[in-house]
Amino acid sequence: MAISEDLKGVIGAAVTPVTTSFDIDTGRLRAHCETMLDQGCHMVSTFGTTGEGASFSVEQKLSAMAEMKAAGLDMSRQVPGVIAASLDDAARLVRGYADLGCRAALILPPFYYAYDAPGGLGDFFAAVITRAGGPDIDVLLYNFPAFSGLLFTPERVQEVLDRLGDRVVGLKDSTGDLDAGRALVQAFPDLAIYTGDDRILSRMVQAGGAGMIGGLPNVFPADCARLAGASQDDPLQQIASARITAVDAHGGLSVLKGLLARLYDDPAFARMVPPLRPVPAGTIDAIAAELYSPEKESA
Repeated sequence: MAISEDLKGVIGAAVTPVTTSFDIDTGRLRAHCETMLDQGCHMVSTFGTTGEGASFSVEQKLSAMAEMKAAGLDMSRQVPGVIAASLDDAARLVRGYADLGCRAALILPPFYYAYDAPGGLGDFFAAVITRAGGPDIDVLLYNFPAFSGLLFTPERVQEVLDRLGDRVVGLKDSTGDLDAGRALVQAFPDLAIYTGDDRILSRMVQAGGAGMIGGLPNVFPADCARLAGASQDDPLQQIASARITAVDAHGGLSVLKGLLARLYDDPAFARMVPPLRPVPAGTIDAIAAELYSPEKESA
């Protein structure tokens, strides 16, 4: 089975604007998703790591998605995240996303308990789909061992494939490990393998990867879309590396939200759900002065 063409490209992992009471601000989130799509992202992934997905309840996430759909957001271009430690929560999200018409669900393995015994991961994914009622929605596996505690090796991927078969259409690899990413591409040529790291995006695509699901498209959507097809000597490569280094060095997600608050001239975008806190505005201004310097903008 060949990789579906609609899965290829850059998927923006959207930040989640929140209200003063730390509820999801669906109006701002919908507008931001539409901006990313208009400026080069092929699809959008809400409520993943960049979207503070673990900080919101099942009800909050499904209600927000339903409100955005009612307001006209194209759900066929949505790949929302499933970050849940419980089987029931994961299943409810998968069912809800399917009912809303989302393109796929990006599912993080269950966290908290360590599980090394062969078969346990496959048991979880199979149980999620069964409990969800076997909905008509594709699955992307989410490889982020820093949060889940589990590394998706080719053997682990195969464990899930053995249980879910063609329902699994891809994997997001957030490790930033180029060799490991290439190994996944080689082992599973029929799966859409995405990197989460701009610095290796073009090399992953050249190796047969599908593209990227990442956070930098929040603030540089057009450049990230261009980067997917860039040559190794394209000046954008060095610029992208400098950008992700600067963002990660000062707080990652909180920097992205601060930059968006500045870009949109809307301080509400900088709000974080506790225990996370915003980056001071002065720090954001200094980072922006570096990232948006004239020489970088002209590249």
